[in-house]
Amino acid sequence: MKKARSVVKIVFTSLGIAIVAFLFFVVATLAVDKFIKKSPVPSFFGYSTLIVTTGSMSGTIEQGDMIVIKKTDEYKIGDVITFIPEGESIPTTHRIIRISGDNYYTKGDANNAEDVRPVTADRIAGKVINTYSHVGLFFTWLKDDFGWVYIVLAVAIVIAGVLLLKYVSISKKSETDSKEKENE
Repeated sequence: MKKARSVVKIVFTSLGIAIVAFLFFVVATLAVDKFIKKSPVPSFFGYSTLIVTTGSMSGTIEQGDMIVIKKTDEYKIGDVITFIPEGESIPTTHRIIRISGDNYYTKGDANNAEDVRPVTADRIAGKVINTYSHVGLFFTWLKDDFGWVYIVLAVAIVIAGVLLLKYVSISKKSETDSKEKENE
């Protein structure tokens, strides 16, 4: 029984270390992309996640959705792309409605007119490959409404609970051991 617990403990510890190492690698890669390479849309091996903050794509992508984009070499009419408009630093996500030479003309699905300026390939951060409805609302809440305080408190409560359970377990074990010694 002790061997089985030991093996399970080793497996879970190894798994935890692997997850933490992977998360550290992802964060380090994104940090290098953002702070050293000064990328306006940091990516992890060509993939980026963004939170949609406007309703210009309403009907397809809603405000508060999280999108996953992938950098590719080819874009076609109908693709929903994220790009950095000329002279701006905030990404925009719209659909390609026509292509003329090296220029991509875009329009938000909920907008009446196409965007004023065309987009060149070097301004495109990637093509939307997946959308997660309302997931972005959670991250916006974390950032804007001191949600991070609630997360820190929840983690602290869990850690305190685990430590309390461990203490109770140790206390019961020492109590049982002392009763066994008295009976001897």
